[in-house]
Amino acid sequence: MDNKQEQEKSTSEQLSVVLRQLSSDQIRFVLARQEYATDKEAAEAVGIKPNTVYQWKCRYSVPIDEAVRLITYDGLTVATELRRRNLAKAVAVKVAGLDSENERMRQGVATEIIEWEMGRATQKIAPTDPTGQKEYGGLFSDNERLKRIEALLKLVEERG
Repeated sequence: MDNKQEQEKSTSEQLSVVLRQLSSDQIRFVLARQEYATDKEAAEAVGIKPNTVYQWKCRYSVPIDEAVRLITYDGLTVATELRRRNLAKAVAVKVAGLDSENERMRQGVATEIIEWEMGRATQKIAPTDPTGQKEYGGLFSDNERLKRIEALLKLVEERG
């Protein structure tokens, strides 16, 4: 592993440690801070009072600035942390669809959940003629197939 890969791994690990110390609102602020020039603009963009950010940094020593610095190097770690934190919430939303008044919605959600857990049902696909009406039985009829098998067996016996 070269020095750049070690540094990236180290940054990723540091960011993971810092992110575990932050609330969801704090992570939202950190993400917004990447797009805005000031803490105030970023805070207002995510619906947080600028004074709240000041409190986090000064009064509670939350490592906001460290997260902002590290995220510039590793946005993937932040996305992974947010996904992990919100997985249960996303599944709850999906499961709530089972209680929908819309039958089609309930059926779709039920199928999706079943497929997550059990995999897709096996689907037999039979070749058909161009109209889709008549199923092909193969290239040869049963009689033709039997004749070919007998001929092969005869050849095996002769060479055997």
